Amino acid sequence: MRRMATPLLILVCLLGLLSACFGRALFRNEQFGYRDAAHFYYPLYQRVQTEWQAGRLPLWDPEENAGMPLLGNPTAAVLYPGKLIYAVFPYALAAKLYIVAHTLLAFAGTFLLLRSWRTSREGAALGGLSFAFGAPVLFQYCNIIYLVGAAWLPLGFLAVDRWLRLRSRFALLGLAIVLAMETLGGDPEMAYLTGLAAGGYAILLTRDRRATGATATGLRTGLILTVVGIGFWIAAALAMARVAPMVREARPPGQPPSPLPWMVFAGPTVAIVWLSVGLVMFLAWRKARLRMNPGEAVSQRLVPMFFGLVGSAVLAGSLTAVQVLPVMEFTGLTGRAASDGPHEIYQFSLEPLRVVEFLWPNLFGTSFQGNRSWLTLIWLTDRTVKSWVPSLYFGTIAFFISLGSLRFCREDSTPWRSWLSIIAVVSLVASMGEFTSPLYWARFSPAVARMIGPHDDEQTASIRFDRQLRDGDGSVYWALATFLPGFRQFRFPSKMLTLTILSFASLAGLGWDSLMAGDAPTRRRVIGCAVVMIVLSMIALATTLVWNTAIVTWIKAGDRGSPFGPLDAPGAISEMRRALLQGASLMALTLALICFGPKRQVLAAGILLLATSADLAVANARYILTVPQSLFEGTPEVVRLINEAEKKNPTPGPFRVHRMPIWDPIGWRDEASKDRVRDFVEWERKTIQPKYGITEGISYTMVLGVAELYDYEWYFGAFRRQADEVGAKMLGVNVGSEVVVNPRRSFDMWNTRYFVTPTYSGGWKDEHRGYASFLEQTKQIAPPLELSNGPGAEERSREWSMKEDYQIRLNLNCYPRAWVVHESRFLPQLRGLSRESRNGPMQEILYSGEIFWTERSRTVYDPKRLVWLENDDKEALQRGFSGVLPTSRENVVLTRYESDRVELDVSLETPGMVVLSDIYYPGWTLTIDGVPAPVYRANRMMRGAAVKSGKHKLVYQYRPRSVQVGLIISALGLISLVSLAVRFVTRPRPVLA
Repeated sequence: MRRMATPLLILVCLLGLLSACFGRALFRNEQFGYRDAAHFYYPLYQRVQTEWQAGRLPLWDPEENAGMPLLGNPTAAVLYPGKLIYAVFPYALAAKLYIVAHTLLAFAGTFLLLRSWRTSREGAALGGLSFAFGAPVLFQYCNIIYLVGAAWLPLGFLAVDRWLRLRSRFALLGLAIVLAMETLGGDPEMAYLTGLAAGGYAILLTRDRRATGATATGLRTGLILTVVGIGFWIAAALAMARVAPMVREARPPGQPPSPLPWMVFAGPTVAIVWLSVGLVMFLAWRKARLRMNPGEAVSQRLVPMFFGLVGSAVLAGSLTAVQVLPVMEFTGLTGRAASDGPHEIYQFSLEPLRVVEFLWPNLFGTSFQGNRSWLTLIWLTDRTVKSWVPSLYFGTIAFFISLGSLRFCREDSTPWRSWLSIIAVVSLVASMGEFTSPLYWARFSPAVARMIGPHDDEQTASIRFDRQLRDGDGSVYWALATFLPGFRQFRFPSKMLTLTILSFASLAGLGWDSLMAGDAPTRRRVIGCAVVMIVLSMIALATTLVWNTAIVTWIKAGDRGSPFGPLDAPGAISEMRRALLQGASLMALTLALICFGPKRQVLAAGILLLATSADLAVANARYILTVPQSLFEGTPEVVRLINEAEKKNPTPGPFRVHRMPIWDPIGWRDEASKDRVRDFVEWERKTIQPKYGITEGISYTMVLGVAELYDYEWYFGAFRRQADEVGAKMLGVNVGSEVVVNPRRSFDMWNTRYFVTPTYSGGWKDEHRGYASFLEQTKQIAPPLELSNGPGAEERSREWSMKEDYQIRLNLNCYPRAWVVHESRFLPQLRGLSRESRNGPMQEILYSGEIFWTERSRTVYDPKRLVWLENDDKEALQRGFSGVLPTSRENVVLTRYESDRVELDVSLETPGMVVLSDIYYPGWTLTIDGVPAPVYRANRMMRGAAVKSGKHKLVYQYRPRSVQVGLIISALGLISLVSLAVRFVTRPRPVLA
């Protein structure tokens, strides 16, 4: 009976947590409805399934940014085997099961990992529940690809351990499969971090414990070296910040400064250094083998370990090549590869004070059941800090036990404990991003700030225009991004929390067994920490009772406003008290379990698992936010209004819609809601926030997503101008007022028929609300014009702005999707991804002398009369243009427009260029009347076809070489995987004890 009781208890706890967290989605016909889960992944994965159902490999997405790769989009996870679930079940159900399945995988993987280390079933279950249902992992249902990466991570650790410690060759195949699943699932960063953790484990296992034992002298020496190292790091960071403005080349106002000289060659240098280290180690290992004297040299043990890991990574790379090569091709053309500054890497840095959330659940309150979050009050600067997850909580009991289980000196019996301890601390510190930089803290001193610059402001993205370093430069995360090859392609430091939680959860499982075995050091640590924290909890609770009025006043005074409504200060205090009581109660329970647990282990284990499950359900189930499935069905209001407008005034050929990407009704900040998450989904889908429209027949002009093509972004970057008399009168501002301007011609040229914008302008200075450029040559479609006419018009308009806050405007100057020109201008061919080669030519293309961007010295060129081409094409094309104006008898008709195929019928009187306002991208081929023809880069990013006079048939097809090559490599990788598995079965190798 006792043998059956434990598995049954584990199953009950697991099912109970699944029901508490996902019951509304599974049993009430509700769908996940917060953040990217709703407006990003739900329509994106639906779009992928539409392609599969049409019998096409999902290669291209024509609905976003004038076309972009679909297979090459890592977040689409087109070829991830786990998405077969979408082929088996109805889409709405599959979207739920996909998340639940990966939560189960996270639990099962952690359970198996701990059992492989001879942990008891109770300890393994504690680790599995704490990891899978801890807030930093559970909340990733909002960002599904990171949940996939987290789910596979424990199995990756299991494979790493079995190879490095036991030399199991099958583990290498298992590791290759895990790395492939993480990559195909959309989280290549987790595959990278898995490999990085494996390298650290290999080094740890090769250390000579006799030389690094935990002696008092060794600890003192280590502490001194650590302090000296930190001091040197701080001094070097401050010196670098002082020197940076002096060595950076100054550029005209409005343009970012040049990259730091030592960063120009940083990428190649880092790669060369790491290759050199590997070569030296290999030569040392080879020398030892030739002498037939293996000895105890580190290289003799380390090199075979690394060879196995590298071989596993190579096999994983070959298995995923069919997806990875298109992804690399795409990202290599985006802002992530730009030479004048990378994408933002410090967003979502974890505020250091939030580590208290490991102890007390929801101590800073929550926003979802009324705005009771006072987290914004702890910000130290005016720069907004974005929270990656609303809580760090993975169970008070598990956290305290993991603290007692921390070991930083290698133990020969359990080296994995030291490995996990190091990973837990390093990943937690790295997740703090910019907050671990000496520059961030030094800039609080006015004297220091005068020398190295003030803190970053809200407008700072990847680089500062004042030539100073970023707040985060010099941080631990900066070091990873600088000294690890390719790591700078990743972003969001808080993603490192997945490693932190897995390490702590696993240490909790190991620590439980140590406590039940009577391990004195673990017992002392846990008891000491628990007693101290219980006292602090009681003091904090008493403070909230005694100083209740003063705390409420302080919270109200610091309210910065939020889309979730005004801050409920009394509610925030209540959340804080519940957190302190819940934490203190669990700390007391931890002490009780430690006291009687070793004598009554079965009872203690039962209480442990039940209490942990109830604790996680109460604390974290609230973060699984769902809305009725019906909100994702039916035609969105804006789509309906656009369709009605098109019926009244049809547009020949397809068209695009520009929906300004980020805003929400301004009235939400002043009015609380019982269910703001539902409000978000209703309003965002109604106003077709990207990507809601891609499954509704909407093509977007400009969408901000994972990455955008660098040259395409150049068309749409907003800038600031001073309003002249005409512009000021139109906007109702003073002459000379600064307003946000978008290059209007960009949207016209890219076939933008409708603009969906806010109605509240925000003073015309907010990039996400400044729609001034979309007023000229447009007609208002919604809200109805009568709303602003007649008695009560002002009140009706104000109410619309507060609650609806959107409008639809018909563009009266919209270019067709394709047109003909007979003149050309030639520009230098684009080289690399630098600002210098683009700034002048792009301004020439985009300048149209509009109201808000007028410069008398500039010439206005007409893109309907001429096309900008590359200099390298000049000799082949300059004779093919007649120079005459296009006539009404010349026309271009799109006869077929599919994701990977576009057909046009063309009739020309004289030779010319047919310009198609779809993205110029590698892999698109062209035939004219069945004969292959070159695709020219027109207007820097459009497709151009040189066509002779007469009637012709143009066919564009997407046949990317990267996919073809990747398919061959992946096939070879799969053959290699099967061959190795067969070989290992037929020629088994004894596993080392």
